[in-house]
Amino acid sequence: MSGEAGRVSRARTLAGICTVAGLSAMVLAPLARTALATPNGTTTNAPATASAPAPVPAPAPATASASLAGEAPAPRARVPEAPAWIDAEASAGKAFVYPPSGESRAPRPVTVMLHGMCGHPQSACGPFVDVSTSRGWLVCPKAEDPCGGGTRWRLHGPDDGNLVENSVRAVVRGHDGEVDASAPRVIVGFSLGGIAAVRIAEASTRTYEGLVVIASQVHPDAEALKKAGVKRVVLAAGDLDMTSLPLQEDARALDAHGMPTRFVSLGHFGHGYPADMEERMRGPMTWVAGGS
Repeated sequence: MSGEAGRVSRARTLAGICTVAGLSAMVLAPLARTALATPNGTTTNAPATASAPAPVPAPAPATASASLAGEAPAPRARVPEAPAWIDAEASAGKAFVYPPSGESRAPRPVTVMLHGMCGHPQSACGPFVDVSTSRGWLVCPKAEDPCGGGTRWRLHGPDDGNLVENSVRAVVRGHDGEVDASAPRVIVGFSLGGIAAVRIAEASTRTYEGLVVIASQVHPDAEALKKAGVKRVVLAAGDLDMTSLPLQEDARALDAHGMPTRFVSLGHFGHGYPADMEERMRGPMTWVAGGS
């Protein structure tokens, strides 16, 4: 095995190792035990609004694969404005989409969130709904390939990148005049989704100004990110996650090469989302989008 196929295989293997190792670490962490005992907190039964044209289907059940993906934090404090599934344009893909909060119908920018290996868009996006929808649209694509009860990214730039772009175009098409497709976006990825997010960001052309990578074994290239138009980077992991120290090293290296980067500790936790994930990421998400 060589070339791109070899790199993809190694990335997927590492994501699986991170997941297993993270679960072992979680057993030692009280916060993790609490998070794993708590059902998935994403809610999708809010009343339909003008910006949500169809009733929202129930989220995927909390299966073993969803737990393995580490994307099941404690219940969210507030029911979000009704999200909805959309069919990605020119592909068989789907995305779970949250409209902006507030009454304004002015064009708003987009945040993209990529779930982890064998994960689900609904659970992966939960902690980012409030902060992202206060800025604009939150688009959570479903990866291409079946994986347990969820899906996984191919880590092939044209496939993953095209699916994301088709998802955003579908939102633009369905909400004419309400999406600022030309505004720089933020892209977020958890675990395997973090690897996909880095590749998509590095290959883009002035599409993303913010990159957020959570619990992924990645080594972003500062020059490639600057050339692509990325302005700020956030790297995050639990202290018990095997990706924590490498990501801290990546943060120092990126910052030293002129790419403003912050590392965020998710506390005494393994591979996944702690119960207070939403609060831990609120400030960094605001900063990476250009706020203070």
